[in-house]
Formats: sequence, C-alpha cells, structure tokens
Amino acid sequence: MREVFESVARYFSVLGEPTRLRILHALCQDERCVNDIIKVTGLAQANASRHLGLMYQAGMLSRRRDGTQIFYKVADPMYVELCRAVSVQVAGRSESAAVSTDSVNRFADEMTFGQPPTSSKHHSPANLKEKASV
Repeated sequence: MREVFESVARYFSVLGEPTRLRILHALCQDERCVNDIIKVTGLAQANASRHLGLMYQAGMLSRRRDGTQIFYKVADPMYVELCRAVSVQVAGRSESAAVSTDSVNRFADEMTFGQPPTSSKHHSPANLKEKASV
C-alpha cells in the first residue's frame, strides 16, 4: 500500500501548482504550441517550458514536434475532469463575493476535455449550490 500512496501523492503534487492548473486549463480543449500556451497563460518562456516538461514527464501531457514548434495536449482526460470537479466544488463553496456564480459556470464550461464549450446558461455544474425555489 505504501507504493500506491506514494504514487498517488506524486500524481497530486503535479496538480498542486497553480501555474500547472493554468496550463492544463489552456490545453483542456485542444492541443497548442508553446507560443500559444505562453500567450494564453501569460507565463515567461522559461517558466512555461519548465512546467510543460514536468507535466510531460509525469504523463499528464503528450507532445509532438512540427518543424521548430512543439505542440502539447492533455494525455489523459481524467486530469481535466478531476481538476474541473475539484475546482467547481471549491469555487461553489466560496462565500466570497470575488467568486460569482457566472464565473464558476464559465470555468466549469471551459474545463470540458476535447469539446468546445457550450453556453453555461443552459446548465449548471452538479456541485454548484443553487438558491432554493419556493
């Protein structure tokens, strides 16, 4: 059991960095080249490359070379679904005015692996608290 727990801890440690979650969010819909990832996340080249390399080594991302560009994509949709579920749950629990219901819905909508986002007006995440109607 010890090896299993150590493996799971390594798995979660990759997801325990906000920068890597931003990269995962940028890649949840489609593969992107490094330059696009940098534009979307606002990261510096060296920082993005370091995190992308770590995520690739962990098996979270796959990559391919096309000429001089390297493209990354999420290797296992389970990473996106796990991050989506936890993020929506945490955001839904927030009593803070900084996290609006619209923001949570938009985020959950964007974190759908391999599918274009749908309008969040047509659904709400299962874990999102809704006002009771009488």
